[in-house]
Amino acid sequence: MRVFIDKAVHKEIMSFYRAALSHHITLDEATVLKKLDRLYDALESLGTYAEIYPYARLKADWISKGYHEFICEDFHFAFKIYQLEDGEEIVRVHDATHSLLYY
Repeated sequence: MRVFIDKAVHKEIMSFYRAALSHHITLDEATVLKKLDRLYDALESLGTYAEIYPYARLKADWISKGYHEFICEDFHFAFKIYQLEDGEEIVRVHDATHSLLYY
């Protein structure tokens, strides 16, 4: 399945890492870039394994919208599987939050 990532997800990831870089003197840009590479690679592979992930269990908004939850690099991602008119199934990642902010 193809994977589509909402702009809000990109924004959330970048916002978190910008704040992390400014608050943690031991964290460097090279480390963050490696984390981002791993994170986006994992999100792309989500299209292969999307069906195995459970529905969201803690975040009320995600539960009410019927999102599944995927965790990678301490980020929780909310996604759904959709079927297009031509029958193709896609994965759309709607939201993200870091584990430290997940409640």
